[in-house]
Amino acid sequence: MKNLGYIAGEITKGKNLSENLLKYGNGMCSMYNGLGFIKMSMNYYTVLDIARDLQNDKDLLNMINRLNELVERFVENDECDDYEAFNELNSFREQIIEIMEVITAYVDRLRIYEHVLNRVEYRFNDGELDYDYYNTYMTNEIMHYILSDKDNVVINGKISEIVGQLPVRMLKDRFFEHIRDAFTLYHGAGKDSIDDFYYTLSTSAMLSGEAGFDKFPDVYDIYNTLAGADYKNIDKDEYVRLKGALDIATEKMTDYADVYVLLTQVVNDALTIVLTRRNTLDRIEEIENAKNVLSKTRNAYITGERFEDISEDFAAFEGKQERILEAVSSGDYAIEYSLANFVDELKEYELLSAYNALSKTLKLQSGSDFVKLESEVFAEIPDDSYADKTAEKLIKELDDSFKNMNVMVKRAVMASVLSSLPVFFNNTEEIQAYINNSLMQCNDDAEQKAVVEIIKTMISDN
Repeated sequence: MKNLGYIAGEITKGKNLSENLLKYGNGMCSMYNGLGFIKMSMNYYTVLDIARDLQNDKDLLNMINRLNELVERFVENDECDDYEAFNELNSFREQIIEIMEVITAYVDRLRIYEHVLNRVEYRFNDGELDYDYYNTYMTNEIMHYILSDKDNVVINGKISEIVGQLPVRMLKDRFFEHIRDAFTLYHGAGKDSIDDFYYTLSTSAMLSGEAGFDKFPDVYDIYNTLAGADYKNIDKDEYVRLKGALDIATEKMTDYADVYVLLTQVVNDALTIVLTRRNTLDRIEEIENAKNVLSKTRNAYITGERFEDISEDFAAFEGKQERILEAVSSGDYAIEYSLANFVDELKEYELLSAYNALSKTLKLQSGSDFVKLESEVFAEIPDDSYADKTAEKLIKELDDSFKNMNVMVKRAVMASVLSSLPVFFNNTEEIQAYINNSLMQCNDDAEQKAVVEIIKTMISDN
């Protein structure tokens, strides 16, 4: 068979569709099926290995047990009903995503209190602030760091990173104007995009609510302690206690995030396998090897046997994942192209379901682990007022939340939101003026020291 990239090119030219659409569909299904098995076997091994050390977490163990059941029923068993398999796996995936939303909300909130405690720390630090550096050279050093790269995406990432750490002495009205301006960039965008942007900002501002927080009771206790602390009058002993608690909570939530991301990736690969397996070419050796790994891993987890011996089986996959990715990436654009331009032909050749499955597979293997699988063919495009009203909704929620919020926490929230906005500077002069004004308007010696150390570390790490 000619390579998939070549066939994809022929499809976009409308050439020999009866043959090329079939070859391309079967070829892509075969590649993605093999890729799903290889990736899944390795991620499944990793997540079960980690789960062995988390035996006291009943909720997580229940998720692992459910995963084991689904893998045995729907991945290793080729004779199962694919419609049932997809629905049950997708339902399990949505469960995981709900938990990840809680974890994300926790992580965002813990970052707010980390921001506050980083600035409190320097009240108890005897070191002297280098005023000459702070007032004269620091802005230029930051500008050099930002502009040292030629890639605009990297530059914007650095700007957001810096904005998130600079002192915030911005008037509330000016802060809200930045939010309004950001939402005007979504005029003409789909409703889902606007809602996603609102969700991102609301979580970064601790507005997303605490539903599900009690799933992690130890961390919830720490979060409540951090939320109730008096940061204005904190002494050194209280700082040390809160910092220790924050470190424990952050480590726990980071570990949970790692496990649930891996769980999602395993399920994404399982869905990939189910979606593509009925349209593959001949079975390949990698699939049988992967099935063997899946079975051995599950049995070792259940019986408590050694995992180390299983890892030797991964040698059979060496280099194959990379080769498959290279093959599919050369022509994956033809999936959506065909669905957009050749629906009648796909129906005629009885390939529409295969291409719809490939469309979902493309999302599952996109690297965006929590991507929505179902989307409307024609996404709703609301008029501009929807984005504007969403901005006002967010601003009202922020304004209400600020009323009883400690001033240091409020500044941390503002910094978090500002760093999550699209870059709002039009030129380098505006960037430099913003940095300089942020530094000069801060007269808190502890915060000045903290900002110097934090930003110096950021620059040196890059």
